[in-house]
Amino acid sequence: MTLAELRKKQAELQARAVAKRAEIVAGLADEAARTIETEHARILSEIGETERAIAAAEEAERAAPKPPQAHSWSQDDIGKVKARAAAFGLDGNAALDVMADPKVRSLEAATDALQERAVARQGQTPRQQPHVSVGADEGDKLREAVGDALLLRAAPAAIPAGDVAGRARIAAAREFRGMSLLEMGRDFMRLARGVELRGLTKMEAATVLLGMRNPADFGIQVRAGMHSTSDFANILANVASKRLRTAYNAAPQTWKPFCRQSNNPDFKTKSVVQLSSAPTFKQVREGAEFSYGGMTDGVESYALATYGRIVSITRQAIINDDLNAFDRLPTMIGRQAATLENTTVYAILTANAAMSDSVALFHADHGNLLTGSASDETNLALAEKALLEQTTLGNLTEDREKMNLRPAFLLTGSAYKVAAQKILTAVMPNATSGVNVYQGTMTPIADANITGNKWFVIADPSDIDTIEYAYLEGEEGVFIEQRMGFEVDGLELKGRLDFAAKAIDWRGMTYNPGA
Repeated sequence: MTLAELRKKQAELQARAVAKRAEIVAGLADEAARTIETEHARILSEIGETERAIAAAEEAERAAPKPPQAHSWSQDDIGKVKARAAAFGLDGNAALDVMADPKVRSLEAATDALQERAVARQGQTPRQQPHVSVGADEGDKLREAVGDALLLRAAPAAIPAGDVAGRARIAAAREFRGMSLLEMGRDFMRLARGVELRGLTKMEAATVLLGMRNPADFGIQVRAGMHSTSDFANILANVASKRLRTAYNAAPQTWKPFCRQSNNPDFKTKSVVQLSSAPTFKQVREGAEFSYGGMTDGVESYALATYGRIVSITRQAIINDDLNAFDRLPTMIGRQAATLENTTVYAILTANAAMSDSVALFHADHGNLLTGSASDETNLALAEKALLEQTTLGNLTEDREKMNLRPAFLLTGSAYKVAAQKILTAVMPNATSGVNVYQGTMTPIADANITGNKWFVIADPSDIDTIEYAYLEGEEGVFIEQRMGFEVDGLELKGRLDFAAKAIDWRGMTYNPGA
């Protein structure tokens, strides 16, 4: 049986156990009572077996191999893949599709995949068209090795050594890992461009490496056709960008499971319609006309806001071999972006601001504000009842129907974290009175933004709108830009976040201020 089937069976057995126990009433013959108790004990035994099967299925699910993830492409490589797609007569969507394929993990593999698409579009087989292979040149390999060396110096565990590709990258970077930033830059310029910076002072070499000055300004001859003077600066920016993005993705964000994403194309105010279901069906007698029913809706509005910070990679950072510019500062900014999202969403719950109907999100008029109490079985039952009894919208009471919303998430702060985990955890009861009716019914979520004894029960956002969040379309999460600094002597790396969140419907959420 599947995990879902086992959980369904467990719920049915628990209901049977409760019903069987209820058959023992006053005045029942002893023999009949013993028969009922025997059957009840058998059901409890089956409940125990089912719980063990669920535990084994959950462990197998956790141990199951995860599907391969798409390769993380640098901005430089993305540009190259798109250029090669254009060379094959393909559009940008083809390039994006190829890069999203977990099997495609290098420029050469991307080129082969693009060629196969071009061949298929022309109705030819690969044998009918000469194979074109545009592999990574020595400059590409050198830039990758230097970037990896810098990345490993800033964060030694940044490149996983558990696969062949990771070990190969670490081996290629080993040649540069013992060097300072300035030594690494000098070596890169010599190998990539044939430019020797030995005669320059540290400050002069730093300005060349950051692309602020040209080697020719210092009387150094540069061969035509070699890489741009900004190559090393791009490597530095790419490493800092990776650290920022990695920190953003790794930061704890507990809010996403109970929210729904809907990206916005611009910064204009977006109105989200809060739809009710269709009016209730009414009997149509023979020969009578069908009556019209209206749709009632509410509207919630919000707009994206822009947040951001800048990291500077200065000449002084290069000379001082300061790895903070590539590790700690980008990591802090990445985590701050994720923290801002987390704080923004939880502030919606805790601020309890008014909705479009001028009533607070959690209010007695909305039927989702409970009295202060602990998150125990009795009060969870009241929260569940509040969700179940929410109705569809409508001006007429007769057009409203119970929505039967089910609780999916139990949100608490640190005060009720342990209690919430306990009440949702399976137990082995000795009697029906010890059966935990809420085991496995909700996902516990604890977050420090929920202060005191507050707790919330929220329905699945796929069943009803709860909180909607949005990024600017095409720029989900932190978007990273770079430019040569004007206010500072060096390279500026900007992390920008276009984000907003708004409560759309109160009916899928309940709030209890706690005891």
